[in-house]
Amino acid sequence: MSDIPWALPVTIALLAALLVAGVVAIVVRARRRSPRAAAAAVDARSAAEAALLRLDDAATELDAAFEAADALGDDGPTDLRRSRAAVLRGRDRGFTEVAALAVSSRLPAQRRTDGLRLRDDLERRVAAAGDTRDRLTAWTRAHGSVTERVAAARARRAEIARTSGDPARLVAESRARFDDTEWADADRADREARAALARADTALDAADAVIDDPEATDARVLEASLELRRAARLLRAVEDAHRAVLQASENAEAEVSAARSEIVAALELAGARPTGVAPDATDRLRTAEEELHAAAEGLPLRPRAAIETVARAREVRDDAIGDALTARRRLEAARAALPGTLACARAAVAAAEAFAGAPPIEERLRLDAARRELAAARAAHEAVQALSSARAAWRAVDGR
Repeated sequence: MSDIPWALPVTIALLAALLVAGVVAIVVRARRRSPRAAAAAVDARSAAEAALLRLDDAATELDAAFEAADALGDDGPTDLRRSRAAVLRGRDRGFTEVAALAVSSRLPAQRRTDGLRLRDDLERRVAAAGDTRDRLTAWTRAHGSVTERVAAARARRAEIARTSGDPARLVAESRARFDDTEWADADRADREARAALARADTALDAADAVIDDPEATDARVLEASLELRRAARLLRAVEDAHRAVLQASENAEAEVSAARSEIVAALELAGARPTGVAPDATDRLRTAEEELHAAAEGLPLRPRAAIETVARAREVRDDAIGDALTARRRLEAARAALPGTLACARAAVAAAEAFAGAPPIEERLRLDAARRELAAARAAHEAVQALSSARAAWRAVDGR
């Protein structure tokens, strides 16, 4: 009994300490989940995105600077080429890391910490790109001559013109056979490619005018190299668009016919098993059926548009009644839908790459996600997974 007066205050003190600790934990947890913490996490992610934007620009310019310095071949310094490769890998990894921040399920305070840590890491990669650029400049000054670098740039310009063939002829062929919407991208790419080549010529002429000033000359050669890269992308886009519309014209009629039959079968299934499909399945399938009818009427003038309509109709079908299909039927549907969807995704990604000038970081992140999904679709061994990745790639750059 003599211990009770001593034990009671201790017990009360322990309970009070536990209560205080619990209150503190609740307060800390609330603060870490508060709107202010969420806003701080968004700010940290924005800071990481801004750092990634600078890294992407620095890596792109560094890569072009290596080309302008004619340092990409075996004659280039090994340590510099390794540094360049490290910068490019760091840039590619940065896109994956920043994209992961946007879908992170961690607490806001943890996301803020992750964002700030990534921002600092990306800034270090930007500094590494700048250091590599400075070392490349020093190497360039000590090797070769500005006259040789100008000549090499002109040789690259001539090679691009030689290998591109006659893009204007490809556009003219498409214009003669198809609706305006089918060759608009090719026409735009052709015009912008010619403009880029003209800017490259202007830069090289300016380099010749200041040939006695190595720093000014190399700056103009770098400017020309960036324009030549853009022209090469655009000229490839002309060929890709021309090839796509020709392939579409060969397959569109059969694809539209097959898709219309598939939608009819899907409507029958939705009517027979209304509880096994989406609540609005019938309405959505009817809309898809009408769009396929319009696509059929647009042939043969709009084959690419028809292939896109088919791909979207099949996606609507899968979403509306997919759960009602057997595994075998889903696999067969995926195999039928994959070629057209993959073609649409490739075309959309190619157009986004060709026409990308200096887009904001949001567009660059979407394009990078589309590239990764497209690569996953090509590498997938199973049709359902490949189709899912192809659709994700298409959505990433198509704004759907």
